[in-house]
Amino acid sequence: MASIGTLYSYLPNARCLKIFAVAKINGVNIETAGDYQHMVTNKTPEFLSKFPIGKVPAFEASDGTTIAESDAIAQYVAESGPQSAQLLGADARERARVRQWISFIENEIYGNMMTVVLCRAGFEPLVPEKEAAGAKGLAFCLGVVEKHLAGREWLATDKLSLADITLEAALYWAFMHYLDEGRRREYPVTTAWYLRVIGAEGIKEVFGPPNLVTAAKEF
Repeated sequence: MASIGTLYSYLPNARCLKIFAVAKINGVNIETAGDYQHMVTNKTPEFLSKFPIGKVPAFEASDGTTIAESDAIAQYVAESGPQSAQLLGADARERARVRQWISFIENEIYGNMMTVVLCRAGFEPLVPEKEAAGAKGLAFCLGVVEKHLAGREWLATDKLSLADITLEAALYWAFMHYLDEGRRREYPVTTAWYLRVIGAEGIKEVFGPPNLVTAAKEF
């Protein structure tokens, strides 16, 4: 199968896994830049000429089109195969709902998730006030998701969509480091949904089995 383009990033990276899962479901192939070195490759003049911000993941399509930001890359990959209607929505209403949830995830969930995860994973020092604010923000967002998913199988439409994959990827590290047994009991519907998504065909092959923390590090 011919590749539709090349993805640049360090691995593992949940934002990249999201893109790979979309490609898997959509029956398209994307390559990874095997010689990519983080904070080296993305600082070179050649890389910056294509991706001026220097962020990863970054994607270069087979026709030379360059795309930054993981959500934009995921949308491009979703639109490049036969399952685009499932992934992005079959009509204007569905497409708007998918986009609404992706925006909510990126703007409201991701930052709070990173705040509570990075200090527990040892990538950032603990700042108690910051961690508490992140925990409060994430709890609010998960409450919104929990209420919305009640009686629903999927997040935005009646099929697994890019919205589901985006939220699953955003919560991947949270379930690994923060959403322990006690916290999962607070969000049973969301937890069941997460296990359903990460176990779906095309996603389980990319993300692997769920890694659920038993007891999160507390401060």
